[in-house]
Amino acid sequence: MQFSCNFLPQTNKLDCMTIIDIHTHLLPKVDDSELKKRRFSSMMGKYREAGIGHIVFSPHIDDPYVETRRERIQPTFEWACEKAARFGIRCHLGCEFYIRDQEKLDFIPHFSTHVLCETDTSFAPAKYVETIRRITEQGYKVILAHVERYRFLTPDSDLFRTLHEDLGCLVQVNARGARTDMGRTWLRSGVVDFIASDNHGDESLPLALYEILGQYPDVARKMNSFVQEHLEKA
Repeated sequence: MQFSCNFLPQTNKLDCMTIIDIHTHLLPKVDDSELKKRRFSSMMGKYREAGIGHIVFSPHIDDPYVETRRERIQPTFEWACEKAARFGIRCHLGCEFYIRDQEKLDFIPHFSTHVLCETDTSFAPAKYVETIRRITEQGYKVILAHVERYRFLTPDSDLFRTLHEDLGCLVQVNARGARTDMGRTWLRSGVVDFIASDNHGDESLPLALYEILGQYPDVARKMNSFVQEHLEKA
């Protein structure tokens, strides 16, 4: 769904592009989401006001620091889809898969084609590249979540060249992370494919996402093309 320019905040129109938020934790009582069911409709209203037409719910999977109730994911997602549809928002289910050298790769892919992956922010696990390679060999494309957080990864590092050029990984920066020094470094490099909210329940983030995309129109255009290619025809 695409929203009319007249509906969007007048400070930053983004040329009526279709906007997607590919990284959220908004399914109540599933992982570390702070959003309560009674506030869910209000949150969807904020997304609607920001002109965001697609939301991916991406609960944590295999994160050693977050308890995720996997049995609640599907029924809560179905509930959320019904609520969001009242605001004209299309919902998608994926996950944020934590790489930690595990043998079993039990993730929920975005759109049946992509896997949003994170890992420890201080160091890459010993089998980090091997694990990403295993995911790609299953036919998925990896999206590196909030790259601005990783102390071991920079746009000009050998590791990133392996991930980006050899393994075809896509790159995601958080909306608030985009305002940090490292976020700006990644965005200036031209390799960022997505800016997303990583929203755990903050109603100010949809508009923050919209506004930061207005400052990086090249990324917004990439995201719009992604939606047109992968979702609008579905």
